[in-house]
Amino acid sequence: MSNVLPLKKKEITFEQDIDEISALFKEDLVSVNTIILDKLDSNVPLVQEVAKYLILSGGKRLRPLLTVSSFHLINNGGLQEENSINHIGLAAAVEFIHTATLLHDDVIDESKQRRGKPTANEKWKNKTSVLVGDFLFSRAFQLMTKYGNSATLKILADTSVTISEGEVLELANDKNLEINEDLYFDVVNAKTASLFSAACQVGSISANGTKAEINALKSFGTNFGMTFQLIDDAIDYSSNQKIIGKNIGDDFKEGKITLPIILAFGRSNDKEKRFWNRTISKLKQELGDFDNALEIINKYQCIEDTITRAKHFSNVAIDSIDIFKESKFKEKLASLVSTSLSRIY
Repeated sequence: MSNVLPLKKKEITFEQDIDEISALFKEDLVSVNTIILDKLDSNVPLVQEVAKYLILSGGKRLRPLLTVSSFHLINNGGLQEENSINHIGLAAAVEFIHTATLLHDDVIDESKQRRGKPTANEKWKNKTSVLVGDFLFSRAFQLMTKYGNSATLKILADTSVTISEGEVLELANDKNLEINEDLYFDVVNAKTASLFSAACQVGSISANGTKAEINALKSFGTNFGMTFQLIDDAIDYSSNQKIIGKNIGDDFKEGKITLPIILAFGRSNDKEKRFWNRTISKLKQELGDFDNALEIINKYQCIEDTITRAKHFSNVAIDSIDIFKESKFKEKLASLVSTSLSRIY
């Protein structure tokens, strides 16, 4: 059995871990980016402009990195067999699906910033963002049919449906403070974890993995995705302004129902519940409300409990890849999960 993740933070940061694992698969990732740039081409200049704006805006390429890592974990760094599926093209497809969902999410959430820059919907309005998102989904399916087989096509197609269902489920419960953790986890699993899982599965299928290996990486991706999103949600209510890539307080300003809010509302007294109803359900926020929200959240240790739940999923992710022999690829995947927890510290 693998070692349970330590509760203390690791010295290496998540960003450093991403850099190290990206360097390990540099050649593959260069090929992935080449395909992405090629498929961003369009006869309609606005489509190309909007798509490039987001997909080349400095994202971590985490999901295609999982596809590439899963391939090499099974293939042990060996060359791709002639009759196997092209994991490079599938990794690019995964990134297109992810970027399309970001465009749609920003429209739904009426977000104004992403990665420190104005969102596409802020620059080009909602209609353009939605249609370019549809263009990216279409490009993803072109790549899936070119580089995949029936198994990978089914996984990525089913995942696209699951992501859409997750978006609708979240929208149907918008500003609803009485949703429970199970429903919240359903949304996170659909919107985030499902694509992490799919990215790992198509990589493992590309390496001609066994059923046990594919299922192991499916579980790894799902639980890593759950971990990643829970920490993201906790970061929004962190006082650490040095955290990169996250604007503290955005979720609160948008009235998003995340786990820290679910826990805080459930544990609040009547006066505090009225505060949450005003600021989240009715989105009538005043100066100083975010500080009051932090005070209540800290009072009931909601961030600590969110992190505790994230650690559970991270341990499941690590245990999922126990079936693989020790290698630098296994070590890096495990480290990636571990350091993703440390983003909040």
